Amino acid sequence: MPLANLGVGAYIAWREVWRDAAADLIRSADAAAEYARRVLDLHEAAVARVDDLLRGLPEAEIRAREAELREAILRLAGDMPGLRAALFFGREGASLLEVEAFPASRGERGVAWNEVIPLGEAKGGTIRLGRIPAREGTGPLLVLAREVGAGMVAFALGPAPLATGLRRLLHAEDDALALLGADGHWLAHSGAARLPPIPAASPLHAAVRDAVAAALAGSSPPGEGGRQVAIRQVAGFPAYAVAVRPHDAILAQWRALVMPQLAIALPAAALLLVLALMVRRGEASLVEANSLLEQRVAERTGRLAELTELLDLAPSIVFELDGTITYWSAGAERLFGFTAAEALGRRAGELLRTEWPVGGRWPAIRSLQETGEWHGELRQRHKDGTLVITAAHWILRRDPLTGAPGPVVSYRTDITGQRRVEDALRTSEAWLRRAQEASGVVPFELTQEGRIAATEALCLLFDLSPDEPPEPAALHARLHPEDRRAVLLAIRRLAARGGVFEREFRILRADGAMRWLLVRGEAEPHPEHRPLPRRIMGVALDITARKRAEAALAESEARLRLAQQAAGIGIFDHEFRTGRVEWDAVMRALWGVPEGVPITRRLLLEGLHPEDRRRRRQAIRRAAAPGGDGLYQVEYRVIRRSDGEERWIAAHGMVRREAGGPARLIGVAMDITERKRAEERNELLRREVDHRAKNALAVVQAALRLSRADTPAELIRVVEGRVAALARAQTALARRRWQGAELRPLLEGELAPFLVETPGAPYATLSGPPVTIGAEAAQPLCMALHELATNALKYGALSRPEGRLSVTWGLDTARGRLRILWQEQGGPEIPAAPGHRGFGSRVLEQTIRIQLGGTVTRLWRRGGLYCEIEVPLRQKGWEVVDSAAA
Repeated sequence: MPLANLGVGAYIAWREVWRDAAADLIRSADAAAEYARRVLDLHEAAVARVDDLLRGLPEAEIRAREAELREAILRLAGDMPGLRAALFFGREGASLLEVEAFPASRGERGVAWNEVIPLGEAKGGTIRLGRIPAREGTGPLLVLAREVGAGMVAFALGPAPLATGLRRLLHAEDDALALLGADGHWLAHSGAARLPPIPAASPLHAAVRDAVAAALAGSSPPGEGGRQVAIRQVAGFPAYAVAVRPHDAILAQWRALVMPQLAIALPAAALLLVLALMVRRGEASLVEANSLLEQRVAERTGRLAELTELLDLAPSIVFELDGTITYWSAGAERLFGFTAAEALGRRAGELLRTEWPVGGRWPAIRSLQETGEWHGELRQRHKDGTLVITAAHWILRRDPLTGAPGPVVSYRTDITGQRRVEDALRTSEAWLRRAQEASGVVPFELTQEGRIAATEALCLLFDLSPDEPPEPAALHARLHPEDRRAVLLAIRRLAARGGVFEREFRILRADGAMRWLLVRGEAEPHPEHRPLPRRIMGVALDITARKRAEAALAESEARLRLAQQAAGIGIFDHEFRTGRVEWDAVMRALWGVPEGVPITRRLLLEGLHPEDRRRRRQAIRRAAAPGGDGLYQVEYRVIRRSDGEERWIAAHGMVRREAGGPARLIGVAMDITERKRAEERNELLRREVDHRAKNALAVVQAALRLSRADTPAELIRVVEGRVAALARAQTALARRRWQGAELRPLLEGELAPFLVETPGAPYATLSGPPVTIGAEAAQPLCMALHELATNALKYGALSRPEGRLSVTWGLDTARGRLRILWQEQGGPEIPAAPGHRGFGSRVLEQTIRIQLGGTVTRLWRRGGLYCEIEVPLRQKGWEVVDSAAA
């Protein structure tokens, strides 16, 4: 047993040592790649500045100004200790200008471009990376070149300064860091010895050839013993950072961890308790070693950050103490939008409209004078006026001989996005806090000890005392009896399986009030199969108001359905993209489509009246048209599928849009057949009234033209009587909606004053069956009766107190005639028939004979007029209907 424990401990230490070694190497490779990228970016910026010096100069002028250009380039090289030489090659590849920053490092001149072995392009093809093989007494040189109009500008970097920087990034003394070219040759190494190229069969060479961004392999460069290797591509460049640790060093670290355990385990083999104690001490030592390792990593990371700040010159600005800008990098141009020509010579504060921190600019100047540096945050303006927030690092350069203050180098880091994210995060957190407070969301947690960690709000929610932490049993007791069993079963399932949960249930407070709760969260199953989960984290929300609203909504929807069914309103839903159509039961009844029959386009076309298909299609297009109001309104006819009956439908709806286009048409429809029929009847009635009015006006016009009288007053009385007769006929027709007029009311309208028997006054009687006069015949017959009544009143029986008038009528169905008898008695004695015919006689004869196609027989008896009128039951479209028979 002790030996088994020792073996397990050794195995665990073995895995930990190899995992830590892999993590160290990956971090070292990442740090070396980042270091190399920043060095190359720095030299790229320097190449750009040399390019600015040489741009536009012909080869002859370059040779003529060699001393001046050499001095300018040497000043630039003073800020870059890794630079060995600056080269300018002509179009033919010959060296036109060589400026050796450290002449002793090379020992000779005359480097041609064809000596540079290309490694690849970088920065989108604007930069070329290559190497110059090692010469006698010197190591290989890394070349960073940029093509210009007259040739090629190149910087040669020596391996020694790169090696110095790589050594600072080592995690262990036995580790090694190197820069590897894309062709498999080493560019720089943290050790002193040169390394041969990597064989083509090496996995490391395969990773470089395949342009792997990051890799970890057990293979190694040539040499004795195995190596653990990590590789990371330098971002944007055809070069790779390689971190190496010998297997022997890893095994030595493992042995250093295992040997103390072995030394303790062997003498303590019989004492299991002592062995366990020693193993625990070994584990504590391992934890301490890991902590020390992490501390070393943090220290090296800090040093790398300092080195990064020194190398990060983009974006950068150089200005005098008074703020006058003397250098403006391309990074600054990208950051602020001003070109170098626009910025140089201007004051930085005025150009960028700087908003200084509290205290203004002078605290920064004071810090520069006292410490040589200043760190702070500046709020400045882009050329287009937008706000740019930068973290600024100022370094005051002093004259190395006199110590006099010189220009200030300012490094900038754009943190505008970071500040906006921070502001948005603070705003979001504030909104979330307000939303939780407003919505009543209560968080809670069931701990592994079986206790509930919750705020006072949870106690108030369950109506429990906030002085003591709530127990699960107290919460269970508040569950509604009808929900308790289901909730507890759900808790047991969570204890067995765990997972995300959401549940709604009711609780009863101490005062008997019922509340609805919604609980959401996640549970961990309990390994010992207990009734409660090992842990629950979730939130609770009082949804009583929502439940009441849902119940009210359901009741309202039920009332709406009843009202809809009672009113015969159907609902339809049409999806444009899928063509799916849904109808409710009322809609199916309107179209006569039984339940279960799918609603298809063919069914719609078959059921829609052919004359209305185009109108419905145009209404849908108008509603779905871009820029429209989406309102769908149309009336159309359908031929019901069930019985073939034609019905009128009125549809109203609204088009809903998604992603800028029509998605659905939702609306209602109702049967308007009765309304349409009423409209048709009203239209016919309107036309009939129009026709009758024209006829009446024509009759009035004829009456006015033919009326004669001795005095104007007499003429007025005659015309008024005849117009009144026409009005009575119109009134009788209107009462029956122009479907005809009763004969008796027409007679009563003419003889109303004489139908009531009064002593000393004339009297008239009416006798006959109910008879309806057709609309075409009512006005002519009414005019004829008016002329008879007027004649009786002026000259006949109704002009004397003892006069009597009898009007009888009947239907002769065998002959198809209506017969009216007008008999007067007790009137003035008539010796003979009148010698001439007046207007009344002409009206009587023309209306009965010409308009109605009947006959008039008049006899002037001694006691009064006897007149017999017969008209056919049907004549030119009008008819007389026996109402009693009907």
